[in-house]
This record gives sequence, structure tokens and C-alpha cells, in this order.
Amino acid sequence: MKPLSICLIIFLTAVSAFSQEGLGLWTGASASKKVNKKMGFSLGAQIRMPENIAYTQSYLAELGVSYKLIKGLEVSGYYRFINKRKDETKDWKIRHRFYTNLDYSHTFGKLKFEDRLRYQHQFKDNDGEVGFDKSYFRNKVELSYDSKSDFRPFVSADLFYEIGGKVDQLRPKAGVNYKINKKNALEMSIFKNINLVETAVNGPIVVLTYKFKL
Repeated sequence: MKPLSICLIIFLTAVSAFSQEGLGLWTGASASKKVNKKMGFSLGAQIRMPENIAYTQSYLAELGVSYKLIKGLEVSGYYRFINKRKDETKDWKIRHRFYTNLDYSHTFGKLKFEDRLRYQHQFKDNDGEVGFDKSYFRNKVELSYDSKSDFRPFVSADLFYEIGGKVDQLRPKAGVNYKINKKNALEMSIFKNINLVETAVNGPIVVLTYKFKL
């Protein structure tokens, strides 16, 4: 059986297992450009729809720059513009998010381990009045497998700590990256936000992202 068929079967099986809970969808695209061996730029856009994909809950755009410190260690910084609403009856509200990442990666044979430490600071813009919203430290660990094909399956877990508060969310994720050619790729994944503070139940989210290298 071809790798494409195997990955699609695994992905669709995972989606089917969660489908009765009401799937959400995050879909978008990103582009990246290497300036030299150490520095690069990226930009992206995404539309997010909640459970049952009933309406558009938010859309965002972001711009970032990255710099390779040494082999396996990279630092990056981003600005993200967010326009969102709580549900289809609410008004749109603007958020401005700034975040920086410290990424570490190491390969063990066919397995690649990655650890991303993130600090994010967000402001809310209510009718032109900008004020502090919230800040987080986040740590995501990811393990991917080099199948020696165009498909790279992965699993990850992202832990959220609200500064001044507590660890309040865990985001486990599984998916596959498909390399179309040298410049084009596609990510298909599914994750779930697990609230560690409240008992609210959130449905799973399917992510479809097109990636392009300039």
C-alpha cells in the first residue's frame, strides 16, 4: 500500500473517531523565505471555525523573523493580528499578539525531537482603546518520524501556563506533513484543547495548512 493511502487512512480514522463530538476547522496558508543560512522570514494567514464548522469564529495574519543561533537551536519573533468573536451573535474584537520562540531540535536515527518554548503577550483593541489582555508561557514538544518518503507523521503536546495564574490548558496533536515538492507542502492534523481548570468540553479541531517556500 502506498504511503499516501496509509497516511490518509490513519488521518481519516482519527477524524472519524472524534467526529461525533463536533469537529472544528483551522485552515490557512504560510510562506517562508531564507535570507541566508541563519536568517529567514515568514508570513501566514488562517481562518478558524468552531465545533460543527457552523461559522467563522476568527481570522488572523502574522509576520515573523527567525535566526539560527547554532545547529539545532533557533530564536524567532512574531506579530499576529487577530479578529475574533465568541459566537455568531457577538461583535468582532481585535487582538494584537506578540510572541517569541526558542526552538531546539535533535535527530535520533529516523526520529526527530523538537522542543519549542514560547512567550506570548497579547493586547485587546476595543473600539480603538488598546489594553493588556493576557500573557502565556507555552512549551510544545514534538516527535516526528522520517519515513524516507514525502510523508512525515508527528505527534506533539503543547502546555499553556498563564503568567500570574496557573497551567490551564494542554493541546495534544497528531498529524502528517506531506512534501509535494521542494517548495510546497501540506499539513493535515487533528488536536484537542484540554481545559485543565474548568470542566468545559471542547471538540477536536482539524488543521489543514498549505506551506510554501519562496
